Amino acid sequence: MAQERLLSLDVMRGLTVIGMIFVNSVAVFHYGQEVPAYGAFLHADWAGLTVADLVFPFFIVMVGVAIPFALSGLKAREGLTGATVWRLFKRAAILFGIGLILTLSFHGLEEPLRIPGVLQRIGLTFFFAALLFMVCEVRTIAILAALSLLIYFALVKIPVSGLATDLYAPGQNFSSWLDSWLLGQHIYVRTGPAPFDPEGILGTLPSVGQALFGVLAGIWLKEKGVTPDSLKRLALVGTGLLVLGFVWTPIFPVVKALWSSSFVLVTTGLAFLLLAFLGWLLDVRKVRGSWATFMQAFGINAITGYVLHTYLMGPMLENPVTGAIYGSLAGVLPGEAAMLVPVMLVIGATWLPLYVMQRRGIILKV
Repeated sequence: MAQERLLSLDVMRGLTVIGMIFVNSVAVFHYGQEVPAYGAFLHADWAGLTVADLVFPFFIVMVGVAIPFALSGLKAREGLTGATVWRLFKRAAILFGIGLILTLSFHGLEEPLRIPGVLQRIGLTFFFAALLFMVCEVRTIAILAALSLLIYFALVKIPVSGLATDLYAPGQNFSSWLDSWLLGQHIYVRTGPAPFDPEGILGTLPSVGQALFGVLAGIWLKEKGVTPDSLKRLALVGTGLLVLGFVWTPIFPVVKALWSSSFVLVTTGLAFLLLAFLGWLLDVRKVRGSWATFMQAFGINAITGYVLHTYLMGPMLENPVTGAIYGSLAGVLPGEAAMLVPVMLVIGATWLPLYVMQRRGIILKV
């Protein structure tokens, strides 16, 4: 597909990476320096949905959307071969390995190594979603996406001896229990009566389902093109998923840390609506500018941007200069607003090398 047709996809992916950097930086500054932050920019404690909770599932959707654009030609020419399986596995393994390296870089061996993580979840999700795309037709992909959510709903409610199942309480479900049983101390929340990990093992199932919804959107846009009609239909599907998610919420609450099925439907619906809007704005109306170029830099080298910001956050947000800047701003602005300035500096510092790479046509592919 021509690069013109891909602008909205790059911008959408870039926007999600910027969102990740923003949310992580807010959390580091808020919890590390004990400065106030707007609740919408922090993850929900458990059940509920904030702006911060949207960025990761949006990225998962875009992982799925990108798969047909990257693999359709290979699927048509060769189908799934051993070489292709190895290629997909290698990419997933590299992502998983980078995630472990980032964890080691910041925590060392002073505490048990957390095995799950953001990049680990992305790697596993990509691998299984790409495999299914290579061997399944559209109808089967849609059925598998729906089944993944239904099966997961049944699994999280499996009774566990000594643990009262409560989907509104952290860790009190079969999925969280399984992480603790299989991984022991190598999870995110190790203490308390019900340990859990927000990127746990069983939660990969609905994450793959979410990526498959993205695959379906990618197939649609690739076959029909980015047109007013195709985007309208994408928006209608997004609205339908959003409604279904809210209907499911009373019996399966929206919980990011559990990657609940209702959470998948709600966030996928919102992602489709945003993607449809960006497609209409950028590819149909051709409304573009420096803002699109800025976001595209993050979208083209998404994983590079994620890794860069991980190493920039601590030094940039936890030093006397940043503290002085925040202190000065907090004298004239609410503390929640003042803290956003250092956070924006982290985004700018991450963007600069990505912009240089963009200008020189450098794309680091994992």
